[in-house]
Amino acid sequence: MALIKTKGLVIKEVPVSDTDKILTLITADYGKISVSARNARRMPGPSSFGTQVLTYGEYVLFRGKEHYSFNSCDVLANFYDLANDIVSFTHAAHMLDMAGDACRDPISSPQVLNALVHGLHALRKGRDPMLVSSAFAFKLMQITGYPPHITSCVSCGTKDMEAIYFSVKKCGLLCENCAKGEKDSIYLSNGIAKAIIYVMCAENSGVFSFGLSKELIGTFSDIALRYIESQLDKKYNKLDFLKELKDI
Repeated sequence: MALIKTKGLVIKEVPVSDTDKILTLITADYGKISVSARNARRMPGPSSFGTQVLTYGEYVLFRGKEHYSFNSCDVLANFYDLANDIVSFTHAAHMLDMAGDACRDPISSPQVLNALVHGLHALRKGRDPMLVSSAFAFKLMQITGYPPHITSCVSCGTKDMEAIYFSVKKCGLLCENCAKGEKDSIYLSNGIAKAIIYVMCAENSGVFSFGLSKELIGTFSDIALRYIESQLDKKYNKLDFLKELKDI
C-alpha cells in the first residue's frame, strides 16, 4: 500500500463493528472515496476527530488497489457545533447529502469540497440556513456540469425580459411569452432572479454573502430544491423534518 495525502471532509460514517468505521470523504484529489478506519470507535479524544462527520482535514491514507485505509488526520476545521442548532444542523446534513450525490468524479471534487467548506462556515457564522443550503444547491449544480441557463431565455434566446420566469424542465430562465407554454414555469421577482444569477457568478465565500427577505428565501429554496432533485433524479427529505417541527 502507498501512503497518500489529501484534503477532505467526512460526509458520512458507518460503524461496521464494535471498533471500526467506514468513512465517506469528499477529497480535493481523489473525488468521493470510502475509507476503512480500523479501531476508529476506540480512538481516544482528539485522535478520533478525523473520523467524524463534519471534519475537514488533511488526511494521510493508505491506498490499496481497491480501497483506502485511514492512517492519520491533521484537522483543519470541524463543524460539530452546528449540532447545537437543529435547523443549521439539518441544513448541513442536507448539504452533505447533495454533495455526496453530485460529486461523481475527481475533476469537480476540489470545487465541490471548496463550496461545501465555505457553506458550512457560512452556517457557523449565522447565515440563514435555508439561504445557505439553497445557494449551495445551485452552485453545486454549476460545478458538476448542470447549471441553469441564466444569460437569456432558454427557449427563444431573448435577453429582453421584463418579466422573468424559471423552468425546472427547461433548466433555466424563460421570458414571459415562452413561460406561457410551460406548466412548471415559476415567476421570479427581481430579487430572486438576481440571487440565482449572483450565485452562478460568485466564488468561494461570496456565494453565501447575499441576503433575501424571508418571503423570497422560501421561493428561492423551493426552486433550488426542485432543480437539484430534477437534475440528480432524487428526492431529498431531510428538510421535511423541519416542516414537521413547525407543525408540532
